[in-house]
Amino acid sequence: MKARLLKMGVTLFLVAVLVVAGVLASHPGKSEAASKTIYNVVLQKGSTSLALASVNDGASAPSLGKNDGITFQMVIEGKAKTEKVKSTGGTASYYPVTLIAKSYRAPSQEYPMVGGGGTAVSQGLMAGDAKGKLYISGGDVDVSIVQGEKKQSIKIGDGKADPEGSLFVTLNMKNTLIVKETGKKLMDAPFLFYLTTAKSSLTVQNVKGGLNGKSLPDNDTTNTLPKPMVGEPVHLDAGTGTLVGATGSMNINNKMVGMLDYIVAQVWVMKITKQ
Repeated sequence: MKARLLKMGVTLFLVAVLVVAGVLASHPGKSEAASKTIYNVVLQKGSTSLALASVNDGASAPSLGKNDGITFQMVIEGKAKTEKVKSTGGTASYYPVTLIAKSYRAPSQEYPMVGGGGTAVSQGLMAGDAKGKLYISGGDVDVSIVQGEKKQSIKIGDGKADPEGSLFVTLNMKNTLIVKETGKKLMDAPFLFYLTTAKSSLTVQNVKGGLNGKSLPDNDTTNTLPKPMVGEPVHLDAGTGTLVGATGSMNINNKMVGMLDYIVAQVWVMKITKQ
């Protein structure tokens, strides 16, 4: 039976400074005879994000965001493919998935300018179509990330195969911050997000400033994120699925506050309907 999958998202909150939006994913079942099937995805209540931000290497501060209301289209191919899985030593079967960038819609966020003088508007966008895999069997899609000062180290898989309907998607996102009254751009920050229906975590090591040693979801003091942070497989017949993910970026030039470091974790609760 072809499982079904759904999930994705990404919105990033950085106290009156930065918001990052995310994306989604899904999985189909054998009942899909067409070569490709298009699904409409709407993120539901419970879709949220938590960011920890450090300005000019100062102490870290939490910031909350909501992802509900984000919409996009997901295309699932009908012909399964196979691959060898390094983490388990086995073989997996999956359906290729594409999240369509031009269909992505996320509400903008508005904040008072730090120090006054207007309103900052933050908008998250997909920088291009996102590719993923919806697994029928054998997939191992747990994600752990170590964020350093200049780069990330990403490990995919924990050595155990995940259930049918497991989804993994990599997406390039971009967050812009402008002054509402003048249109002046304060920030244009790209970031790479890894979304999964399995377990996700991120730890910061060997960086300057207040984020060093921090981890998500472990250092969430707001009780926003599940601990551990685990999604739910995609079930296309039921139209459900939950994606989780984390990312980070160091030394972003933000003209409103200075140099910005952040890490963010996302939860995307999806409602999936066939177009």
